[in-house]
Amino acid sequence: MATDRIEAFQKAFRNLQLQPLVTTEETADFRVPYGDDFIAELEQRVLDGNDYTNQLIFAGHRGCGKSTLLAEFAREFDDNYLTIFFSISDLIEATAINHINILFAIAVQIMDKAEEQKIEIDANKKQRFFNWFQERTEIEESKIGAELEVGFDFWSFLKSKLKAEASIREVIETKFKRDFRDLIDTLNLIATEVSLACKKQIVVIIDDLDKLDLAAIESIFLKNIKALLQPNFFVIYTIPIATIRDGVLKRHIEDETSNPIFVMPVLKVYPKGESHKNEAQPVTATIAKLQEILRKRIDSTLLADDILLEIALSSGGVIRELVRIAQKCCSLVLVQLRQKARKLEPIDDVQIDATILQQALDILRNDMTITLSKTDREILQQTYTNYRPDDPKQQEFLDLLHNVYVIEYRNAESWYDLHPLVIQQLKLEELI
Repeated sequence: MATDRIEAFQKAFRNLQLQPLVTTEETADFRVPYGDDFIAELEQRVLDGNDYTNQLIFAGHRGCGKSTLLAEFAREFDDNYLTIFFSISDLIEATAINHINILFAIAVQIMDKAEEQKIEIDANKKQRFFNWFQERTEIEESKIGAELEVGFDFWSFLKSKLKAEASIREVIETKFKRDFRDLIDTLNLIATEVSLACKKQIVVIIDDLDKLDLAAIESIFLKNIKALLQPNFFVIYTIPIATIRDGVLKRHIEDETSNPIFVMPVLKVYPKGESHKNEAQPVTATIAKLQEILRKRIDSTLLADDILLEIALSSGGVIRELVRIAQKCCSLVLVQLRQKARKLEPIDDVQIDATILQQALDILRNDMTITLSKTDREILQQTYTNYRPDDPKQQEFLDLLHNVYVIEYRNAESWYDLHPLVIQQLKLEELI
């Protein structure tokens, strides 16, 4: 039936939402084994941590699978530690994120986790913490009471206020700029009380800091990193891959944290030096993994022969790009299905085929390349030709890297290539 075909593509479209696999259900449905060696290395870093090395910076391309891996790590580690994994973007508007509200958000999340897991904190201390949050945010008690009466718990209420109301964030920032020690001392006291009550050490993982622009990253991790080192428990912060190409910032982070930055590489589609050859053979294991990721989300009857291979090759090994391309294909097919259904044309055999894929790639390529400047194109040419730019510290290059126009791969050394859609654009412009 026509509706069955439409529903099948609608399901595939939903399965291809550009979100990390965070919940147990999502992981069970869609996870493909990936990065187990990184989880083991990450676990060792935490186990080896001490008072001087208990802050870890985790870098990687946007969309390379960091969030999914960190969420998996949090679940695996939760038996022996109290792991608190959260996205900073769920609590603070991106343009407002700074070192103060990051630390405040950690305090809120620890209390929320304690409430969720029914960890028994001394009643008097718990009330003191509650009063502290209320006083520091200047939320009127009458408003809190009204929200709690309709079923909200205090921590969900507070998180919604942090996200939605700039005035709350301004109050917090003003207070703790004057008395930063109050924030740190209370955060550490909360962590200590919760840790003692549950008899587990705390590990906090803050996701989506890597989605901030590079100026915000510099403000947080160059100018204010000492503040982020104050918690007396283990914290993992995510940062964008471009950060590690800024020599001053990278050195500063590693010196201050006494920890090398943990880098999660992109899946390598081609060996270095092979990707630009007409008859280049992709890395078999990478292609198999990328195809399996899509098979978990799209029924095989919706796919023409070899189309998964072409989508995988067009992704550059970046999982988010893989999913984005496939989702655009589903979107285009759904439009086609509705057009055919209105004309009473048969649709049972409609699939994602080469024509649909090319339409999707053209749309995404135009969206990506419309803002490229002359300087950007020159840098992209250099990077394509030499597998590295002339100046990897140049701001324009860092922006291209941050936005996945350029992709970093790692062997014994780091090297760069362009997003396959960018390569196609430069070929159309006869620049390469």
